[in-house]
Amino acid sequence: MTYLTYNKKVEKVSKIIQKNKKLITTSRKGHNHRDLQFKINQKKINTAQFDSILAIEDNYIDCEASVSVGQINRKTIPKKKMVPSLPEGDNFTVGGCLGGLALGSNSYIHGFFNNNVIDFDVVLGNGNIIKNVSKNNHSDLYYGIGGTYGTMGIITRVKMKLIECESYVKITYNHYKSFQQFYEAFSSKIKGKKDDFIEAFVNSKSDFTIVSANFVEDVKKEEILIIKDKSILKQRHMCIYAQIANKKDYSYLRLVDYLERYSYSAFWGHYLYTPYKLRDYLYAGLVYSLIPRKMIQGDKLNVGKYFLAANQIVGDYARDEHVLTTDIGVPLSNLEKALELVDEMTETYPLWICPSKDNYHPDKIFCTRKKELCDDNMILDIGIYGIKNTNIDSKIINQTFEKFSFANGVFKGFFSTCYFNYDQFWEHFDKERYEQLRIKYHANEKFMDIYEKITYRNDSKKIANNTLRSKLFTFFGKGYLKQINKNKKKLIK
Repeated sequence: MTYLTYNKKVEKVSKIIQKNKKLITTSRKGHNHRDLQFKINQKKINTAQFDSILAIEDNYIDCEASVSVGQINRKTIPKKKMVPSLPEGDNFTVGGCLGGLALGSNSYIHGFFNNNVIDFDVVLGNGNIIKNVSKNNHSDLYYGIGGTYGTMGIITRVKMKLIECESYVKITYNHYKSFQQFYEAFSSKIKGKKDDFIEAFVNSKSDFTIVSANFVEDVKKEEILIIKDKSILKQRHMCIYAQIANKKDYSYLRLVDYLERYSYSAFWGHYLYTPYKLRDYLYAGLVYSLIPRKMIQGDKLNVGKYFLAANQIVGDYARDEHVLTTDIGVPLSNLEKALELVDEMTETYPLWICPSKDNYHPDKIFCTRKKELCDDNMILDIGIYGIKNTNIDSKIINQTFEKFSFANGVFKGFFSTCYFNYDQFWEHFDKERYEQLRIKYHANEKFMDIYEKITYRNDSKKIANNTLRSKLFTFFGKGYLKQINKNKKKLIK
């Protein structure tokens, strides 16, 4: 792929936008859990075509926007280089990472993905193409695009910095039986910045694990933990959490497997939709071992969509009401209070904790940290993925989490659904500056407003829930979800 070919594709997108009078969106389905019905009446731009790596040099990689994390890892790691702060999955795109404020387990050193972007190209709502948006060129757009989720324009190219790495990591599991012990150790590790990667898991109110990973040059083959094997019966997608559950002290992984450690299970999400006795055959064996990746992920020939039927086992209502998939941000100092709230509202475990550095900049709009409430530049992303075990309405739970996050000085990432009403949402963000930026770069002419794009909608689901089919799925789905919770230990073995 050459820059000449890339420029031709960008010009085509520009012409489509210029001629089209409808609102513009991408054809990509994305990796969020929001209602995407809004795309039906919008002009879809095929961004899947931007899937080529343009250049790799010693200190940077230049990619089209739909290049995936997996593509990058497999090109850079053999050169002992990696992009910092990539999310833990192989099919996230760099354009999505830029617009969605991605982070990873080395973000506590390197900040968000956006902090490691050198420059990018974007096609505006009037069809104009702005190239090499950077800290020194259209800096307001450079800093302001994070967290806008495609409401500023079509990102077509992203250049990212590279840092040195090794081919393997040693993963250390430190287990704790009290919050105080865990908190002191976690705080010390975060502030010390001696580990290459760090994350943590709350397994219960009295069971905590800090997972740190550090580069190693070489490992004996027999010591490497298998995360993905060609044999159908040897698939183990939850290898990290399995080590935690079994109270292991350490393990070794190839770096590429570590960086994509939650790719195939979406943390532990797909276990909520597939009977555990069939999971290795259906997901691991059939989908990920036998079917080419392009067929799973492609826009035109997407076999993965046929496996969405598994989701319907639990029914739309049962899934929305009983399954939680949300992330909230909290300062390190308020971690205990946050965990108490999550337990009170959901009793959902395990919980994932990922720290990230968040340097203040006045042009940030949606990546905001209130200095008066959160005085250090470190925030914690708490991932709440699983089945709630309380009778509290899911909407109320999510609204409570959102209010808590902002009340404690940290933004919430909206790759999960926003439950704020319009006025509540704009109490926490600078609406005037967002709208000024959209007007300046013509986004208001062709792209949806962010609140309209990310907010909770349930009208279509209410209609669906009235069908006999949906009621049957919901009835059996509730029981199925309860059974999954009872068999949690079996799910990770």
